[in-house]
Amino acid sequence: MGKESSVPGFTRARLIAVLGALATATMLANLETSIIATALPKIVGDFNSFESFAWVGTSYIVTSAIATPLLGKLSDLYGRRRIFQITMFIFLVGSFLCGAANSMGQLIAARAFQGLGGGGIQALSFAVIGDIIPPRDRGRYIGYFTLAFVGSALLGPLVGGYIIDNYSWKWIFWINVPFILIVGAVTHFALKLPFSKKEAKLDYAGAALLSVTVGSFMVGLEEGRTGWTDTHVLGLFGASVLGLIAFVFVESRATEPMIPLKLFSNKVVFRSAMLGMCAGTVVYGSGSFLTLFFQDSQFLSPTESGLRSLPQMAGVIAATFGVGRLISKTGRYKPFPIIGSFVAGAGMLALTQIDGTTPYWIFILPMIVMGFGSASIFSSTSIASQNGVEFHDLGVATATVMFFRSLGGSLGLAIFGTILNSTIRSEIPARTGIEPDKAASLIRSPEEIQRLADIPRQAVVDSVAMGVSRIYWCCVAIMVVGFLIALVLPEIPLKQRAGLSDALENSNS
Repeated sequence: MGKESSVPGFTRARLIAVLGALATATMLANLETSIIATALPKIVGDFNSFESFAWVGTSYIVTSAIATPLLGKLSDLYGRRRIFQITMFIFLVGSFLCGAANSMGQLIAARAFQGLGGGGIQALSFAVIGDIIPPRDRGRYIGYFTLAFVGSALLGPLVGGYIIDNYSWKWIFWINVPFILIVGAVTHFALKLPFSKKEAKLDYAGAALLSVTVGSFMVGLEEGRTGWTDTHVLGLFGASVLGLIAFVFVESRATEPMIPLKLFSNKVVFRSAMLGMCAGTVVYGSGSFLTLFFQDSQFLSPTESGLRSLPQMAGVIAATFGVGRLISKTGRYKPFPIIGSFVAGAGMLALTQIDGTTPYWIFILPMIVMGFGSASIFSSTSIASQNGVEFHDLGVATATVMFFRSLGGSLGLAIFGTILNSTIRSEIPARTGIEPDKAASLIRSPEEIQRLADIPRQAVVDSVAMGVSRIYWCCVAIMVVGFLIALVLPEIPLKQRAGLSDALENSNS
């Protein structure tokens, strides 16, 4: 017999194996949102299909966002372990199909399928933690998941750059396959969760309306980058608004709603979701543009620019091993999103001052505190939201908070991309005489920038720096909102019992 852990029915070795498997799955699923960026030029070249290349990334994000709340609710109804294994199978098949794609259309379709599994994995991994770890002890463990979640977003460009520089782009997807097979084996044999199937009617209308609402909104964000007032973009946003109205109407009358509206009247869950949305916007939205700046200003390879972003990981690691343990030790979570949003905002404020001649060492401390602040918010709001609901709503509450994080990232990518694009299209032509369309394509090719004469090259670099500076001014404003939300986040004493304990008692009674 192995040494018993503090979790009912789990030896220490079994608990470590399960947590390691879940963290690995979380890392792989979230890595797919950021690793693709450095591979796109190579994929576009192989398929000779520039027009639809953005959908390789967008299709995954859209279906992942849709799947997050849907699969979270299904796990509450039909069991966390069963739904988690289904999502891993979808992700596994999707990853294989992505690598095997022979056209851009096939790749986009495979990425959409892969996203269904990826969204479920991210939500359900955190929900399983809520099942087996008491909230008071959860801080010691959830930090590892925050590290996997945030770290994979930050390391994605680096990992993708290394694979592209040394192997085929197909291995960006195929690298998932052996790891998911291992995760599947571990969770099959080691993750045993008692569950009594509920007699409940599945909310098909709510699921359909949620898919329409989220899908229309996310596609609208992607299409809006080329023109926010275009007729089809306004139509997508209009469909999203109408879908949301219909969704609220249906959910208010459903016997077993897909997302219980009572969650939004729960101040802990709602404010945790809004905090996560703020953090998701600045982490996922701004991170890729800082990497772009390193490439365009210092003419680095994707791998080298990814390495330049590593100080953020130092901050994430510090928060992972520090904040979670402090929450477990003190039994309090509220101070940490307050501190995190303030610290992250301070780091972003420092980055608003960059220009085309700013040396790299100036970026190091701001990146560290940005990583620390964002990870503090993610860790503390995960614990707060799970502690604020009953066990039967744990899956959908966790998935809802995760959904708003993803939504924030998509908003950030769309808004910040528009800010950078408008700056580039106005500043570079004004400073160099280069046509706006040429300027927009120029920043995607550091080699072309490097070949310019000294004066126009510096003008281009200064323009990119101005666009990135404006992005971080926007990030500062978002973190001010996050700080104000953190101040009014209710603090409920952390529970001493895990949801699994209650489930065990109910199954034995």
